[in-house]
Amino acid sequence: MWKFLEPMERQGKWILAVLFLFLLVTSVKRSHQKSDFLDYYHASERWGTGENLYRFDVAFELQSKIKTAEDLFLPENLPLLLSLQNETATYIYPPLFSFLLIPITMLSENNAALLFEILSWISLLTILYLLFHNKELNLPKTKYPYLILISTILFNFRFIESHIQNNQVGIILILLVLVSILIKNHALGGLLLSLAVSIKITPLVFLFVFLYEKQFSRIVWFFVGLVLWNAIPLVYNWDYTMQMSEEWITQILGNALNNPLLRSWKNNQSLTSTLAKYFVSGADFINQPTYGLPFLNLSLSVLKFIQIGFILVFGIPLLLLWRKPNQKWAIISLLFLISAIFSGISWIHSYIVCLVPIYYILNQVFHDEIDRKSLYFLIFVLSLPMLSHRTFVGQKVESLLSMLSILFYSSSLLYFYIVRSAFHENKNRD
Repeated sequence: MWKFLEPMERQGKWILAVLFLFLLVTSVKRSHQKSDFLDYYHASERWGTGENLYRFDVAFELQSKIKTAEDLFLPENLPLLLSLQNETATYIYPPLFSFLLIPITMLSENNAALLFEILSWISLLTILYLLFHNKELNLPKTKYPYLILISTILFNFRFIESHIQNNQVGIILILLVLVSILIKNHALGGLLLSLAVSIKITPLVFLFVFLYEKQFSRIVWFFVGLVLWNAIPLVYNWDYTMQMSEEWITQILGNALNNPLLRSWKNNQSLTSTLAKYFVSGADFINQPTYGLPFLNLSLSVLKFIQIGFILVFGIPLLLLWRKPNQKWAIISLLFLISAIFSGISWIHSYIVCLVPIYYILNQVFHDEIDRKSLYFLIFVLSLPMLSHRTFVGQKVESLLSMLSILFYSSSLLYFYIVRSAFHENKNRD
């Protein structure tokens, strides 16, 4: 079925080399631009000045004062808007991450950003290397290994490009998660996953993999790691670390990520944001009127029940797979998708986590016979993120699709494609 692709497979190494070089050049060129990395950089600087890492007070004051689009242009709100634009309430990670980056503040902003871009590029190469050489993940007798890797990069290109543009930490987190799962040493595996969780809470879902594999010693080391990693900044500055940890627990865990009104903007593609844009007036007070949203107003308590319904719809298949043998990589792929779908804040670059699920799916497709209708549907779903870019549909349509959270739907379709494939494979095996 795939014989016409053989010439491309033979040139696979050269094509990959060109793609990697292009991504490196792009990373270097964009490192001097304003990006999310500056949020990390400035938060790390605050360890020396003693300023609040999060500064949510300004964000909540702005939210209370701006109820309509006209309020944006009131002179008394201008200082708050300028403050919000300059790293107010934009650093949302636990204190440890900013602490670990303190050494990088010895460099200028541009040089530090360049270093971080290069670290992300090296991490991306390492991730793809680990996937490519993983005998457990790669199915036997696959004739097109390079083509699978090339296709993975191309189908994820929009996410990779957005990640480079924003100079984000996501690729480094994916690497930490993958190594924590693949490494044979249980202690190191648990410590690496605890580091990922101490940087950003969403990798916590991968404890499920340790449970599936019955690696209980790795779980113990995970909890030991949580204590050890977060104790490091305590030694440096006990009072400040305790204060900022309390701030993160109350304002981020306890409020921000569970509050659909905070950052439910057009490009936030998470489930929480999607529901807020659809059903909460003022969730995105700038863009909602343009697109006739919300469809109707629902209370926050009703939205929570809807979220519980989604959790059950996504969670029950995962629990059923947990009881099936040889489904480790299906489960890992689903967990990567869940980490973006159910995160409170998932920008376009957050879906860089699709690297692993898409690689897993393509391995299945190139190995098994698949009917043409299913193949065309899958190609369409995989291409949706790229096809919805302004390059293909224009600025207006891209904005509409972003407002409707197109990535939430494309990643959900991938999720249930993997579920269907995993159960079908298990049925055939039985």
